[in-house]
Amino acid sequence: MKQHYRLIILGGGTAGISTANRMLSEDKNLTNDILIIEPRDDHYFQPGWPLVGSGEMKLESTRKPMSKVMPKGAGWLHESVRNVDPVKREVKAGSRTIKYDYLVVALGIELDYDAIEGASESLGKNGVCTNYIYDLVDYTYKTLQNVKTGNIVVTKPQSKIKGGVSAENSLFTMDEYVRDHDLDINIVFRSGSHEVFPVKRYSDNLVAQLDEKGIDYKLEQELVEVRGEHKEAVFKDLETGERQVVPFEMLVITPPMRGPSVLEGSGLLDPEGWVSVDQHTMMHNTYTTVFSLGDASSLPTFKMGSSVKSQMPILVKNLLERMNDQSPSHKYDGKTACPIATEYGHLILAEFDYNHIPEESTFLNQSDDKWLFYQFKKNMLPLMYWHALLKGKV
Repeated sequence: MKQHYRLIILGGGTAGISTANRMLSEDKNLTNDILIIEPRDDHYFQPGWPLVGSGEMKLESTRKPMSKVMPKGAGWLHESVRNVDPVKREVKAGSRTIKYDYLVVALGIELDYDAIEGASESLGKNGVCTNYIYDLVDYTYKTLQNVKTGNIVVTKPQSKIKGGVSAENSLFTMDEYVRDHDLDINIVFRSGSHEVFPVKRYSDNLVAQLDEKGIDYKLEQELVEVRGEHKEAVFKDLETGERQVVPFEMLVITPPMRGPSVLEGSGLLDPEGWVSVDQHTMMHNTYTTVFSLGDASSLPTFKMGSSVKSQMPILVKNLLERMNDQSPSHKYDGKTACPIATEYGHLILAEFDYNHIPEESTFLNQSDDKWLFYQFKKNMLPLMYWHALLKGKV
């Protein structure tokens, strides 16, 4: 393996792999001069996990060996990043130190179950579930099948999260499961956010759905403790500080999340712990040889695969301009898409920009839940992910 690369990409997730593929297709001279640093053995289609947890998708279909998705023409260092020095332009990973001309940070997001007292030790037993860990997603659906009474509690933290509407997808599909099986179960939703959804066009429909279905939902309620053996979830009211204990038979946790802690002290992070980049060009606000996109970045939009789909082509154009000693000229407007299943077979497709102005890609009313949108998410999106987005073809 070389000691110096024209481009190093940190992370082999959606953002890292798609960027590498696009760069190689745009500039053939980069062949064998791009290095991806990624420690995992497998690559996951994580948007499918809420569907797995609701019984609508098989878990194994969401995984491929990392070796199968690595771009031809890029090197792969199968190690964890230990340190980045943007002044020296070098990365330490495993026992190696590698220098770069340009760097793309696509390290993703870190799950912080330890921020919730008792959560880590409770997962995977006593009805405590999550759709954010591959080995535990099947337990979510098994638990749903076994619950016959009491509360199914779905949580969402106030922090930024990957798959920004994962909790809502679980919430609504589980509600329909309960109705279809005529079970005496209460669906409970507790969110640390101060609003159901930031875009009024879609929020109005979601609030109406919550009310019509009789779902017990409250905002600004943060999960702070899980008492697994007692089947109790403790929530803190973010306005008053008061705590409330909610009993459960099933608890679906979306944990708090944070940016890449390995970069602390590198000068690359903003005060909130995200890679500090210009929201339009995705170039670092201090180091002009560094770019970032996806979950690790400070871009003020939902952290979704659909966001990467919009960000990646623009980042690649800007990065190629920088490599040619030009200023980045292409602008990302914050466009993302949030598919929200309101029941099995129906879905709202929210698409909007930084200003929360809808940017819908179909002629249909996307704020209204439709069968067609659901079929797209369930059947077409995985194919497009593996065969188009990851390959940089968007």
